[in-house]
Order: sequence, then C-alpha cells, then structure tokens
Amino acid sequence: MNNLNNKEYNLELLSDPKFYLENFTKIKTKEGKGLVPFVLKPAQLDLFNTIKKYNRIICMKARQIGFSTSVTGWLYHKTITTSGVTSALVGYNNDLTAELLDKIKTFYRTTPDALKPTIHYNTKFEISFPKVDSKILVLPSTENVGRGYSINFTLLTELPFWEKAEEKMMTLEASVPINGKIIIESSPGAVGDLFHRMWVSDNDYVKKEYGWWWDYSQEEIEIIQRRMNNPRKFANNYSLEFLTSGRSVFDAETLRKQRKNILKVGDVVKLHDGTEHIIREEEGFRIYKPPRRDGVYVLGNDNAEGVVGGDYSVITIFDRSNGEEVGFWRGHTPPDKLAKILNKWGRFYNNALAVVECEAHGNVVLNCLKQLLYPSIYFRPAKFDTMSNPWSEKMGWKTTRLTRPILVDDFEQAVRDGLLTLHSKEIVDEMTVFVFNNANNMEALDGYFDDGIFSAGLAYQGFKVLMATTPTQLQYWQHLPYSGGY
Repeated sequence: MNNLNNKEYNLELLSDPKFYLENFTKIKTKEGKGLVPFVLKPAQLDLFNTIKKYNRIICMKARQIGFSTSVTGWLYHKTITTSGVTSALVGYNNDLTAELLDKIKTFYRTTPDALKPTIHYNTKFEISFPKVDSKILVLPSTENVGRGYSINFTLLTELPFWEKAEEKMMTLEASVPINGKIIIESSPGAVGDLFHRMWVSDNDYVKKEYGWWWDYSQEEIEIIQRRMNNPRKFANNYSLEFLTSGRSVFDAETLRKQRKNILKVGDVVKLHDGTEHIIREEEGFRIYKPPRRDGVYVLGNDNAEGVVGGDYSVITIFDRSNGEEVGFWRGHTPPDKLAKILNKWGRFYNNALAVVECEAHGNVVLNCLKQLLYPSIYFRPAKFDTMSNPWSEKMGWKTTRLTRPILVDDFEQAVRDGLLTLHSKEIVDEMTVFVFNNANNMEALDGYFDDGIFSAGLAYQGFKVLMATTPTQLQYWQHLPYSGGY
C-alpha cells in the first residue's frame, strides 16, 4: 500500500487520472485470476492525452485492448474529484451495462480508505458521491437514454450494436453541453451503420485508431489469427476494417497506412527546401504542397454532369518525383467550368499532364481544354501512326469493361506498395467502401461514391507514363514555360 502521507501525493498529483489510477486502484485480469495494479498501456495513455485535449472523440479500437476499462477509470476519477458533475456510461445491453457497473465498483473497492469518497447507490444504475455532489449513471442504450439529465462526461461503448442508434445519439448529444465530453469507443461495425457514418463524415469528433499494433506483438497476433482462422473476422476485430456486403478491394493495412497520411486545411507541412507550408484552399482547391520550380506533376480527372446531389467531379494532382498527392478538388460544376478549373490548377502545377476520363462529359472537358490551349493532355496510346507522330489523336482515358479493372488494379497495387501517398480524406474514405460485388466487379457500395478513387487512378496512369519518360520526351507533355511554384 502506498504511503498516503507522503508529501509527493499532493493535490496536483491526485488530480492526475493516470497517477491516481495506477497508484490507488486495481483491475480484474482478463483471465479472471484476481486483481492487479492498473498500469496504463501506450494506447490507453494516448487516449488519456486525447481526452485531455478534446471534447468529442471517436475511438475505433481492436478487441481486448482495455479501452472500456481505461475510459471508465478516467470517468470514475473525474467524477469523484470534480464537484457537481454527472457522468454517464452507456452500453448497448444490460449485460454490458452490468460489466461497466462492476468496473466502477472495483475501482471504488480497491481505492484506499483514506481516499475513498462517500458513496450512495441511489438506484440500480445511479451512484452518487454526496461530498462532491457528483454522480455516475450506468445505463443501457434505451430509447430515452440520457433524457432529463445534463451530462458532463459520457462514454458510449459498442455503438454499432445499438438499436435505433441515430435516435439515441441525438438524445445523448442534446444532454451534453459543448464543454462536456463525449467519448465513443468501439470496434468497427458494418459499412453504413451510424458508427461508420460518423467515422467517415466531417463532424466535430476527433477520430483515433487503436488497432492491434498498439498492444499486441507480431507473435501474439499471429497466434490469434491461427486460432480465429477467419481473415475477415480478424480484420474486423483487430485490424479495424469495417464489414461490407462484399470483399474489400483495399486491405485493412493499406487503409491504415494511408489514413495516417491524411492532411487537412490548416496543417503545417515541410517542403523540400526546409520551409513550412500551411495547407490552404483557394476556390475549393486544396493545396497540400505548392509546385516546385523544377517539379513534374500529373493530374487525374473523373468528371460528371455537375448536378448537385449526383456524382462528383474530382481533380487529383500528384508529384512525379515521389508519388505524393499535392492538390485536390471535388465538387459539382458543369463540364465547361470544370475545364477552366482544371486548366488553372494544371498550369499552376507546371502544366501537369492531365489524364481526363473521356466518356460523355469528359469529351466536353477535353474539347474545352483544347480550346484553352492546355499544353499537356494525355493521349491514350491506342496505336502508332508514324515514327514522327507516335501517338494517335485520341485524347483522354477511355473507361471500358476491359480498362476499368486495369485502372483499379494498378491504383490498388500502387497504394499498397507505397508508390502513392494520399492526403485527401475523401479518397481514403471511398477506399473503405470500395468492394467486389457478387459478380466480382469492383464498385462502391450503394449510397457511396468512388469518384476520388478513379480520379487518383487516372492520375496514376499518367504517373506511369511520366515515370517511363525521358527528360527529352517530357517536352512532348510539357512544352510551355514554368508557370508558378517556389
């Protein structure tokens, strides 16, 4: 037992949840072999730091890494050391609720008497601490969960398994003020459920991933894989892969690596010359990195009719030297206006080679680009005409039953092998819902988009051309003077 009279145990230390939990509480072992000191693991410590900084958090985590225990511990400590607060732990059924309640009781039971707060069980699911006028609600996710309360701190666990999750979330969010904390922790469920939609959408929640690599060794995870003998279930439970109605085109490890590369407006990045660049948007175009003076770039464009609510038109630009995404645009605009956007930003990136999908609306884009005298348009090498003019006059990439799999397969291999670095959240989110359907064709699930994938895939086709092109041959693609950059 720690000496509570030790001068080191001052109020500042006691107010630190890590110090308090590790020194004055215990937890039950996974194996049911009694109580052990609560020593926070790296993932749990990272989560504590995240909770300290943000008020709205979604944690997607692997099974059995102790998140419900650690967040329950944090919430218990916060409640007994803060006056006048209401905390809530919400599980998807009575069994999970009982488990959460047991964790609270274990924390309290193992706390030294000198630090134990006065406790009162108001109801089966409400514990109050009269001396600080605070209480903890431990609730199942019933229809009216949280209604009638003003909740300061809340943990919502296993959201994918909630019935009528949307209605219950609306009630709970309305019960928590802006300066209160909502922490959602769960393994991924299925594509399209509330947890997934909250994960991929732009909202006020900070997203954190805690897969098996945080706490498990390679040897341990290989044992789990062999015992489970179900790759899809393993990917869902440990590698943070959402379940889909079809087999995913992009594996969980690829998605994890690319998600780490996501950047947003306001982030600061280092440029090749050591200077810093603040990511910004101009007229809807996101500039991850400005063009280098001697840089060579490639642009992919998947285009649509331009009707709001329909498919997006997307422009993605990559740096030839390292495969890094440097610019991104997505929106709904008529093909002629899209051509002007492409012309502006393509020229900005040193007359980037523009690989434009040429079906329907794409032909309008290409003809407008030609009228704008854009200098670097991709011509598909359908045939050789003459030695002096080796490229046929066929502008753009033509997507057919035969070329579509080539485009997708090439792009999937490129991101899996690390040849491309994606910064746009939109593209990575699309990759999570891009699957093989029953006919073994690759497509987005119903209700989702894949325009960003095809834009990046088109760019990669141009990327391959440029990688195989000599400096002299590049003049064929880029023959106008330098247009910008640093």
